[in-house]
Amino acid sequence: MKFYRLQNKEVNWGDYGDMLLSGTTTHLDRHQGLLQYIRTGPFQPDITISGIDDLLVTEGIKKKIGVSNLQGFQFRPVIKRHIPFLDWTSRNIKNKDPGYYPDNGEPEKYILSLQHSEELAANMENIWEVIVDISGTFADSQTYKQGEKNIDIMMTRDSGWFVVAEKAKLWMEDNCDNWTEFWDLDDLSN
Repeated sequence: MKFYRLQNKEVNWGDYGDMLLSGTTTHLDRHQGLLQYIRTGPFQPDITISGIDDLLVTEGIKKKIGVSNLQGFQFRPVIKRHIPFLDWTSRNIKNKDPGYYPDNGEPEKYILSLQHSEELAANMENIWEVIVDISGTFADSQTYKQGEKNIDIMMTRDSGWFVVAEKAKLWMEDNCDNWTEFWDLDDLSN
Protein backbone atom coordinates (compact mmCIF):
# COMPACT_ATOMS: atom_id res chain seq x y z
CA MET A 1 0.00 0.00 0.00
CA LYS A 2 1.30 3.48 -0.86
CA PHE A 3 1.32 6.36 1.61
CA TYR A 4 1.73 10.10 1.14
CA ARG A 5 2.47 13.08 3.31
CA LEU A 6 -0.42 15.56 3.13
CA GLN A 7 0.62 19.19 3.19
CA ASN A 8 -0.63 22.60 2.16
CA LYS A 9 0.18 23.66 -1.34
CA GLU A 10 3.23 25.83 -1.36
CA VAL A 11 2.31 29.36 -2.36
CA ASN A 12 4.57 32.30 -3.03
CA TRP A 13 5.02 34.92 -0.35
CA GLY A 14 6.54 32.62 2.30
CA ASP A 15 4.93 32.87 5.74
CA TYR A 16 2.63 35.61 4.41
CA GLY A 17 1.21 33.25 1.78
CA ASP A 18 0.91 30.45 4.33
CA MET A 19 -1.06 32.73 6.69
CA LEU A 20 -3.40 33.88 3.92
CA LEU A 21 -3.98 30.31 2.73
CA SER A 22 -4.52 28.53 6.03
CA GLY A 23 -5.05 31.17 8.71
CA THR A 24 -3.97 30.00 12.14
CA THR A 25 -5.24 28.02 15.08
CA THR A 26 -2.23 28.77 17.30
CA HIS A 27 -2.92 32.43 18.08
CA LEU A 28 -5.61 31.62 20.65
CA ASP A 29 -5.97 28.75 23.11
CA ARG A 30 -8.79 26.27 22.69
CA HIS A 31 -12.14 27.43 24.08
CA GLN A 32 -14.00 24.63 25.88
CA GLY A 33 -11.90 22.12 23.94
CA LEU A 34 -12.56 23.71 20.52
CA LEU A 35 -10.00 25.32 18.24
CA GLN A 36 -10.36 29.08 17.76
CA TYR A 37 -9.61 29.90 14.14
CA ILE A 38 -8.51 33.21 12.71
CA ARG A 39 -8.28 33.74 8.95
CA THR A 40 -9.26 36.12 6.18
CA GLY A 41 -12.49 35.57 4.29
CA PRO A 42 -14.48 34.84 2.27
CA PHE A 43 -12.02 32.32 0.80
CA GLN A 44 -11.53 29.08 2.77
CA PRO A 45 -9.78 26.04 1.27
CA ASP A 46 -11.74 22.78 1.40
CA ILE A 47 -8.96 21.19 3.42
CA THR A 48 -5.96 22.83 5.07
CA ILE A 49 -3.38 22.32 7.78
CA SER A 50 -3.53 25.33 10.09
CA GLY A 51 -1.26 26.27 12.94
CA ILE A 52 1.32 23.58 13.51
CA ASP A 53 -0.71 20.42 13.03
CA ASP A 54 -4.43 21.08 12.91
CA LEU A 55 -6.20 19.52 9.94
CA LEU A 56 -9.34 21.48 9.01
CA VAL A 57 -12.11 20.84 6.49
CA THR A 58 -15.17 22.76 5.39
CA GLU A 59 -18.71 21.61 6.13
CA GLY A 60 -19.13 20.52 2.51
CA ILE A 61 -16.07 18.29 2.59
CA LYS A 62 -17.06 16.88 5.99
CA LYS A 63 -20.41 15.81 4.48
CA LYS A 64 -18.70 14.23 1.47
CA ILE A 65 -16.27 12.35 3.73
CA GLY A 66 -19.26 11.13 5.74
CA VAL A 67 -20.57 9.22 2.74
CA SER A 68 -17.17 8.08 1.49
CA ASN A 69 -15.50 4.86 2.56
CA LEU A 70 -12.56 6.66 4.21
CA GLN A 71 -11.82 5.61 7.79
CA GLY A 72 -9.78 6.53 10.80
CA PHE A 73 -10.89 9.95 11.98
CA GLN A 74 -13.57 12.00 13.71
CA PHE A 75 -14.65 15.64 13.53
CA ARG A 76 -14.88 18.45 16.06
CA PRO A 77 -16.39 21.90 15.32
CA VAL A 78 -14.07 24.91 15.06
CA ILE A 79 -14.88 28.42 16.32
CA LYS A 80 -14.48 31.07 13.62
CA ARG A 81 -13.12 33.62 16.09
CA HIS A 82 -11.72 36.43 13.92
CA ILE A 83 -12.66 36.56 10.22
CA PRO A 84 -12.05 39.88 8.44
CA PHE A 85 -12.68 40.51 4.75
CA LEU A 86 -9.56 40.32 2.57
CA ASP A 87 -9.91 38.90 -0.92
CA TRP A 88 -6.26 37.98 -1.45
CA THR A 89 -7.17 35.31 -4.03
CA SER A 90 -7.91 38.05 -6.57
CA ARG A 91 -4.17 38.84 -6.63
CA ASN A 92 -1.80 37.01 -8.90
CA ILE A 93 -0.42 34.36 -6.55
CA LYS A 94 2.45 33.74 -8.96
CA ASN A 95 3.90 37.17 -8.17
CA LYS A 96 6.96 37.16 -5.95
CA ASP A 97 5.24 39.22 -3.25
CA PRO A 98 1.64 39.79 -2.13
CA GLY A 99 1.50 43.47 -3.11
CA TYR A 100 1.59 44.80 0.44
CA TYR A 101 2.72 43.64 3.84
CA PRO A 102 1.17 44.26 7.26
CA ASP A 103 2.52 47.31 9.10
CA ASN A 104 4.52 45.50 11.74
CA GLY A 105 5.68 42.77 9.38
CA GLU A 106 4.04 39.81 11.16
CA PRO A 107 1.93 37.59 8.83
CA GLU A 108 -0.96 37.23 11.34
CA LYS A 109 -1.44 41.01 11.17
CA TYR A 110 -3.11 40.43 7.78
CA ILE A 111 -5.92 39.08 9.92
CA LEU A 112 -5.62 40.81 13.29
CA SER A 113 -5.20 44.35 11.93
CA LEU A 114 -8.60 44.11 10.23
CA GLN A 115 -11.99 44.11 11.95
CA HIS A 116 -13.82 40.82 12.42
CA SER A 117 -17.01 40.55 10.36
CA GLU A 118 -19.67 38.47 12.05
CA GLU A 119 -21.73 38.56 8.85
CA LEU A 120 -18.81 37.29 6.75
CA ALA A 121 -18.02 34.54 9.27
CA ALA A 122 -21.69 33.47 9.33
CA ASN A 123 -21.84 33.32 5.53
CA MET A 124 -18.71 31.17 5.26
CA GLU A 125 -19.00 27.41 5.60
CA ASN A 126 -18.59 25.93 9.05
CA ILE A 127 -15.11 24.56 9.69
CA TRP A 128 -14.32 21.22 11.32
CA GLU A 129 -11.16 19.90 12.94
CA VAL A 130 -10.26 16.42 11.73
CA ILE A 131 -9.16 14.26 14.66
CA VAL A 132 -6.92 11.43 13.46
CA ASP A 133 -5.27 8.45 15.09
CA ILE A 134 -1.54 8.08 15.55
CA SER A 135 -0.26 5.26 13.37
CA GLY A 136 2.90 4.48 11.49
CA THR A 137 6.40 5.67 12.18
CA PHE A 138 9.67 6.39 10.49
CA ALA A 139 12.25 3.65 10.98
CA ASP A 140 14.78 6.36 10.15
CA SER A 141 14.51 9.77 8.49
CA GLN A 142 14.02 8.12 5.10
CA THR A 143 11.90 5.02 5.71
CA TYR A 144 8.18 5.11 6.53
CA LYS A 145 6.80 2.04 8.31
CA GLN A 146 3.04 1.46 8.15
CA GLY A 147 1.22 1.16 11.46
CA GLU A 148 -1.03 -1.71 12.49
CA LYS A 149 -4.27 0.27 12.13
CA ASN A 150 -6.15 0.04 8.84
CA ILE A 151 -6.95 3.74 8.47
CA ASP A 152 -6.79 6.24 5.65
CA ILE A 153 -5.69 9.45 7.38
CA MET A 154 -3.29 9.46 10.32
CA MET A 155 -0.40 11.23 12.00
CA THR A 156 2.89 9.52 12.60
CA ARG A 157 4.21 9.08 16.09
CA ASP A 158 7.58 10.66 15.38
CA SER A 159 7.16 13.30 12.67
CA GLY A 160 3.92 15.21 13.29
CA TRP A 161 3.08 14.75 9.60
CA PHE A 162 -0.37 13.90 8.31
CA VAL A 163 -0.05 10.70 6.30
CA VAL A 164 -2.75 9.49 3.93
CA ALA A 165 -3.20 6.15 2.24
CA GLU A 166 -3.42 6.22 -1.53
CA LYS A 167 -7.21 5.78 -1.33
CA ALA A 168 -7.50 9.02 0.68
CA LYS A 169 -5.10 10.85 -1.64
CA LEU A 170 -7.17 9.93 -4.70
CA TRP A 171 -10.41 10.86 -2.91
CA MET A 172 -9.02 14.28 -1.94
CA GLU A 173 -7.77 14.93 -5.46
CA ASP A 174 -11.26 14.16 -6.81
CA ASN A 175 -13.32 15.96 -4.15
CA CYS A 176 -11.30 18.90 -2.77
CA ASP A 177 -10.04 22.11 -4.26
CA ASN A 178 -6.41 22.26 -5.29
CA TRP A 179 -4.76 23.74 -2.16
CA THR A 180 -3.04 20.60 -0.88
CA GLU A 181 -0.11 18.55 -2.12
CA PHE A 182 1.05 15.00 -1.52
CA TRP A 183 4.62 13.74 -1.12
CA ASP A 184 5.09 10.09 -2.00
CA LEU A 185 6.76 8.60 1.09
CA ASP A 186 8.46 6.01 -1.12
CA ASP A 187 10.39 8.88 -2.69
CA LEU A 188 12.10 9.64 0.63
CA SER A 189 14.23 6.52 0.35
CA ASN A 190 15.38 7.27 -3.22
